Amino acid sequence: MLFKTLLLILSLLTCSSILQAEMIFRAAYENASQYPNYVGDTSEIVKPKPGVAVELVKRLENHIPDFKIEFFRFPWKQCLLLLKEGELDGIFNGSFSQQRLKVGTYPWKDGSVDTNRRLTTMSYHFYRLKDSKFNWDGHSVSGLTGKIGTPIAFSIEADLKKMGLPILSARDIQVNFSNLLRGKVDALALQDVTGDFHIQRKSGLNSIEKVLPALKTKPYYLMISKQFKNKHPELAEKIWNTIAILREEKLKELLQGYY
Repeated sequence: MLFKTLLLILSLLTCSSILQAEMIFRAAYENASQYPNYVGDTSEIVKPKPGVAVELVKRLENHIPDFKIEFFRFPWKQCLLLLKEGELDGIFNGSFSQQRLKVGTYPWKDGSVDTNRRLTTMSYHFYRLKDSKFNWDGHSVSGLTGKIGTPIAFSIEADLKKMGLPILSARDIQVNFSNLLRGKVDALALQDVTGDFHIQRKSGLNSIEKVLPALKTKPYYLMISKQFKNKHPELAEKIWNTIAILREEKLKELLQGYY
């Protein structure tokens, strides 16, 4: 009886140590579609195809022992806030800005952000009404009489302000398009994966077109909270290193499943 009791205790202790050894990484991304990176204008995790970026991050579990990811979806501004507070361990897709160094951490090398360990690359473009006089030649805008619409808390806000352009930010992509259609803004500045997806697949947007060339092309990262990085510095580096490997080996393959 004593032997069985000891075995039970040892079994419980073993199970407890296994559970404690498993790292749960709380990762979040925006609750709006950024096709093909993440799918669905919803706070729910879309299945079975949640998006390329989600699938890529999920694959970290296969390469890091005892590492599990719990996904969440929030408005991007809330993602940034929760990361800063340490309520989340990571968020994606986040482009680099000096201001966001107060919010979380990026892969770093030789005193600057390490673009080789990015999650993906995306471009911002202007979108305008087809009969609009607004234009962009790659250096400056013309025909602007009002404001530029942007998604709230996106890095492009600061970029446009540096260019001296007035902006009107909106929390929802549909509000941005509505503002353009109603003449509240002259153009929108959007990530092209988002803008292209909506004007090609959503009804009522056939009067809107993409402006060439690109406004800005940026690398995007899995940002990690300062709290997690300070507590698990080696694991944070391993996460970013693995992201770089997965991007090179799996991104094209994953993309094929969405087009």
